[in-house]
Amino acid sequence: MLESISGKVTGKDLSYILLETGPLTVRLLAPGYFLRHVSIGDDSKFFLLFQIVNEGNRGIPLAVAFPSISDRDFFTKFISVSGVGVRAAAKAMVIPPSELALAISTGDLKVLKSLPGIGNSRAKQIIAKLQDSMSKSSFVSSTPAVSSSSLDARAILEQLGIPSSEAVSLINSAIAEVGEDASASALVGVAMKSRG
Repeated sequence: MLESISGKVTGKDLSYILLETGPLTVRLLAPGYFLRHVSIGDDSKFFLLFQIVNEGNRGIPLAVAFPSISDRDFFTKFISVSGVGVRAAAKAMVIPPSELALAISTGDLKVLKSLPGIGNSRAKQIIAKLQDSMSKSSFVSSTPAVSSSSLDARAILEQLGIPSSEAVSLINSAIAEVGEDASASALVGVAMKSRG
């Protein structure tokens, strides 16, 4: 079984990373939350999940790249939900596993429905299958407490028409820039400025 791979990132698109490792260049599927942080030219080590995906009557080998073993473990649980395949899960994960685990453990349908390819019935299915295990897992217990100002800022962004998953990402970036104690209005200001 393939555990990890190291090399130089030579390209990427909306779903894949091209990694040159020795004489080979491999194409790795990557979740959106992670893909945003990968840059061409980086010397990187990725942890892998290797799957054979059935397409019609063929089995297609697919390697998915992750920044950590914990993220890979979360993904493995996520794809255990019936109807959430490897490609669909990678596309849906536009927010980090810790935030997604928190949404699942608290039954936050709004966040789940905002993910690409996850509708109302699939969101309910994910919660039904994973809520108990996420509540007891390290994915959530390692998640920092969410401040009321960040929740207020997220609500404001959503009222402005920004999808929930993007709002969460923007607020997290704003907190990293101005600190956890910033007011909701300060967080919204920084988030809107970074959005352009």
